[in-house]
Amino acid sequence: MRSAVSYALIAIIGGAVGAGVTQSGALYQKVVNHFAAKPSDPEGFWSTPAVEGYGKIHYEPDAAFKPVAGLSNKIVFQITRSDGEMTDVNLGLERVARVVNLYVASGVPAEDLKFVVSVTGDATPAMLDNAHFKQFYGVDNPNLKLIGELNKLGVKVSVCDQSVAFHHYPNDWIDKSVVHALSSPTTVSTLENQGYAWLQM
Repeated sequence: MRSAVSYALIAIIGGAVGAGVTQSGALYQKVVNHFAAKPSDPEGFWSTPAVEGYGKIHYEPDAAFKPVAGLSNKIVFQITRSDGEMTDVNLGLERVARVVNLYVASGVPAEDLKFVVSVTGDATPAMLDNAHFKQFYGVDNPNLKLIGELNKLGVKVSVCDQSVAFHHYPNDWIDKSVVHALSSPTTVSTLENQGYAWLQM
């Protein structure tokens, strides 16, 4: 009797496991389809209120720790990497644009922003003028339009001249919209001593 019950239990468990294995393929496919589908956002979900076309934000008016008009609003952004393809806009510059958009969306006038960008290391080629960038990478420099938009808003974009030298670029290969700084570390330390917050991008 015991063996008959045991066989019955084994058959039931085996059937359940078999059914689970059979359905696991369908379940797996559902999970794959869920994560493979690109999420769609409602119209107006993203915006670029200050730097048009760059650094898109989703603004939440009730979020905590928002920027406040009337404070010093002094930031030095340091960009040391070139994430992604060199022929795309540097992601560090995109992140700077996002911060500008967030400040402006929070009610801080663009003219009150005291933002300096310090570019060094692997990000240095993004500062090349169009002719030399095209010579190296075969396309127009995609960063120059964004740098121009940041300059219009009073954001200074600088390049570390030590990195320029390490890359063996003559100084005049750097685009005219970019400020030459002695170095990125001294830019950051000098501005921090003047009360700037430092953000690594």
